Amino acid sequence: MYNPEPVYLFLGPEIGQKTDEIIKIRKSFQTQSGVSPEIHKFYPYDTSIGEVISLMLNGSLFSNYKFVTFMNIEELKKESIAELISYIKSPGIECTLFLVSEKNSVDKKITTAIPKKNVRIFWELFENQKKSWISSYLKKEQIEITDDAIDMILEMVENNTNDMRNACSKLSIFFGINSRIEEEDIENFIYHSKEENVFTLFKKIASADFSSSIEILHKIALSGEGTPVQLISGLQWQFRKLLTLSQLFSKQYSREEALSKAQIRGKRNQQTYIDGLRNYSTQELQKIIVLIAKYDILARELNKDNHLILMELFIYYCVTKKGNLPEAYKS
Repeated sequence: MYNPEPVYLFLGPEIGQKTDEIIKIRKSFQTQSGVSPEIHKFYPYDTSIGEVISLMLNGSLFSNYKFVTFMNIEELKKESIAELISYIKSPGIECTLFLVSEKNSVDKKITTAIPKKNVRIFWELFENQKKSWISSYLKKEQIEITDDAIDMILEMVENNTNDMRNACSKLSIFFGINSRIEEEDIENFIYHSKEENVFTLFKKIASADFSSSIEILHKIALSGEGTPVQLISGLQWQFRKLLTLSQLFSKQYSREEALSKAQIRGKRNQQTYIDGLRNYSTQELQKIIVLIAKYDILARELNKDNHLILMELFIYYCVTKKGNLPEAYKS
């Protein structure tokens, strides 16, 4: 019978491949054992490591085996790390624990406590691999896609196969088999779909429309699509592009040259960034980048009950205050 290891440590930015590996291990166990295991997933900000360990060590009325995934382990405090190390040295017999982080390394005490064969770093794909991945996925769905359209998809999603898979799945449903997707089709899909996302949120923030930005934020929150950390990460990426564009314009590049150098494609997408330049100066954009870094830390530290108000405050200081925080918040 297939016996998974008691503890795995999966690191690195490639979320999709990590998820695939976890699912593969679970399926192998279920197929060979005939047991339907319990599946659990936890985060440091809403569940203590002590609670997770208690779950893993105690028996269950529903299954003979448990698979537990503990995300963002880089956020564990010293005392929690000590508890975790103690468990790793004497793990539960009928449980497998996946320790997951998007970082490439975590506290050495954790790494050294786990056998090297159970530690794996999932690196981000190279650009040509990402393009090939998208092309292959859609080809299986009997959909043809141009290189420019693939480039635009990669601009609009986080650089991991999990987000690429989600995007391609939506595209395949929307366009259907035997279709051909071009760059303009991707742009139309993004801005005409009924879903609100980090890109439609950025569009309203770039236009300095505070009330509409808050409205979109609430719709995203209700849909459950995107945590504050993910939203802030997506906004940071777009604001960095806007800052780059602003700096290129200050160096007297033409509109076409600046947009090309900043790798901003698609007419509607380009217009969003041009609107942003009308509402935010280079200096204000630099302040917003700093603001984003501060709120990224806060989003990781606060529990999820405070996430919505945190994002509302972020948008307020971004749109209304142009990145200027009160003196009390600058330290």
